[in-house]
Amino acid sequence: MTRSAGTKDQGGELAGFLDTGLDLTTDGITAEERARTLAWYREHHDHGELDLAPFARFQLEHDPATFKRLRRHLLTVGREPSPPLPIAVAVLLWIHTYAVLGNGKGALYEIVAARSLGAARSEIMETIAFAALNGGPLAVNAVAEVADEYLAAWSDDDPVEGLHWPDSWGVDVDGLRTGIDLTSDELEPGELELIRDWYVRTASQVPRHVEVLGRLAPNALKTLRARFETAARGALPAQVIPLFTVHLAAVRQSPASIAGSLRIARGLGVRRSEALSALLWAAVYGGEVTLETAIAAAGDVLEGWA
Repeated sequence: MTRSAGTKDQGGELAGFLDTGLDLTTDGITAEERARTLAWYREHHDHGELDLAPFARFQLEHDPATFKRLRRHLLTVGREPSPPLPIAVAVLLWIHTYAVLGNGKGALYEIVAARSLGAARSEIMETIAFAALNGGPLAVNAVAEVADEYLAAWSDDDPVEGLHWPDSWGVDVDGLRTGIDLTSDELEPGELELIRDWYVRTASQVPRHVEVLGRLAPNALKTLRARFETAARGALPAQVIPLFTVHLAAVRQSPASIAGSLRIARGLGVRRSEALSALLWAAVYGGEVTLETAIAAAGDVLEGWA
């Protein structure tokens, strides 16, 4: 099944994917509503005998009112601000964040959803590559423990179009490259300036770690940068890459990383509404605490976004 991730019919796409027929005007739930909703989770968020969404089963049984309010929240976040991130992009953000946090079941839960929305295997694997960069073996172990067989059975030759991205986004691997020599681990003369220039072009400022490591551990800086540049393989548009860290930093409540990642997103052509949408999806975890941290760290970035 292939679905568009584009923004042209985000309301229809969102409702079509998330709608389980719940009556969201009431706090109670009927047996039919419960059965339909659990069937939806089995189709779009589960695999084999794994129970990847026990929260849904638990809340539908013991606290349907809280579950329904979550669904209303998700539907609202998916439509506002305008234009919002496509639902499939939000799913990719959660794959990345769940993996980095060591939640393998959560990552697979969203991998299954991304496939339902039309994702290609290459798009999922590039998302996991960035999770490996930002989460190390912890992230890879978490995904491997539950998703190895699922991904092994998913052929790169499956006849899917892949996700459809916002019209202003585009694959631009070169735009994520600084020009450093990726075949060498030694920071050569002039390469620190190349790294600085990339940050100036995209974020209008150079992160402090670049300056400090450039003086004290230049080869470590280069190899870290090389891992970032080679994780981008051309399956994902450049614009989604900084949104991975915007979303992760918001969930982790890391102020400096939120602001820095938002500046890079802006420099790569992400619209303000899309960046804010990433923060709102993150606030599904943490609510006001997540949003207060994000706005305190980067409210000026958002306010000054053209």
